Amino acid sequence: MTTPAMLAADRVAPAGPVDHDRMRAYRLERAHAAMARHGLDAILGFEYANGRYLADLRPLWAPNFLVRQAAVIARGADRVICFVHQDDAPHRRATMPWLDPADVREFPTGLVNAGAAVAGMQPLVAALADLGVTGGRVGIDIVTPSVLDNLTRALPPVEFLDVGPAMREARTVKNEDELELMRFASRVSDATMAAAIGAIEPGVRECDVLAVAMGVLFRNGAEVPQCNLIVCSGPNTMPMQRFAGERAIEPGDLVMLDLGGCFGGVFSELARTTVCGTPHPEQRAIYRAAVDILEGTIGALHDGVTAREVQAAAASHYDPSPFVGRMQRMIIAHGIGVGYAEAPFIPPPGGPPAGDESLPRGVTLAVVPTLLVPDVPGGGGVRLEDVVAITDDGVERLTRHPLEARLLD
Repeated sequence: MTTPAMLAADRVAPAGPVDHDRMRAYRLERAHAAMARHGLDAILGFEYANGRYLADLRPLWAPNFLVRQAAVIARGADRVICFVHQDDAPHRRATMPWLDPADVREFPTGLVNAGAAVAGMQPLVAALADLGVTGGRVGIDIVTPSVLDNLTRALPPVEFLDVGPAMREARTVKNEDELELMRFASRVSDATMAAAIGAIEPGVRECDVLAVAMGVLFRNGAEVPQCNLIVCSGPNTMPMQRFAGERAIEPGDLVMLDLGGCFGGVFSELARTTVCGTPHPEQRAIYRAAVDILEGTIGALHDGVTAREVQAAAASHYDPSPFVGRMQRMIIAHGIGVGYAEAPFIPPPGGPPAGDESLPRGVTLAVVPTLLVPDVPGGGGVRLEDVVAITDDGVERLTRHPLEARLLD
């Protein structure tokens, strides 16, 4: 029989003191400053992460993208107006006391329909007018062609621009409240990884391991997993399978896990690769190279480091390895916060040159070297990932699950 005590056994201690009002004020201050720098008169944010940043609006997560919420701010106005699912509006008005209930409004469903009547979009027109905006430059994010056409017809005096650069700039640097939430999310990610690795044994399926991980995440109050979480084993590590399938894990298999979730509106994650039983010598060599790249890249982070210097630090440990040409081509590091993966996105060694953007104190990064080597018994794919925060004197490691000693011996 499952008891409450059993369910509570893997719960993580709550986050430290978080001043949510201070955090919301900080975010709005940064958004307003970014608007000024980019010459925007208002922001109309449909993207889930932007809505969370601007209005602390918890989205109704869905596996597909739907334009069904919005957050609206304007230069010179200290109000935030948000739009939510019609049936959700009463609950949001009751549970978002930092907003005036009159500023929590029903999303105009006609907005998403091609050729919608202009009258159906008047709630958005009225919200901008309430904030003093009847023309000018309005930044928008994720929209469909139909939505953009409808907005343009409803607001002909407005010039719509990509708000991405401004919001990326605003969201990149976290304050102490955001960092404390990320520390909690990281501790839960560590506990999730420990439970998942503890479930690995011959005959257990990848999806069984993920089920254990999901239990820890949601018992700790996860809003949503960090992404399509990965548990892949043996030959599924190379080519890398980016989900958990029904393959049964076998002795000698590498098992790659990439796990995490959203807590209090911020994400954290980590990746580890372990082994079921005794590893092959080539697996150890790949793993040691990945560890060297991970530690060398993190060790190069400091206040003011550039993306180009981060890429070069990773290359200084990757290029001498015997696995050049086997690095995953996507990224060596990415930002993380209200978005599960957000700017900056730093290319891996051998990829396109990274830019000269500076990464100041308060930037949070997921550093994620991934080596994919073919024809290795038990699989040759190794991914390691840790989330870190850049500080005045280096970095703070937010995820801390230990590395796999059997692959380091």
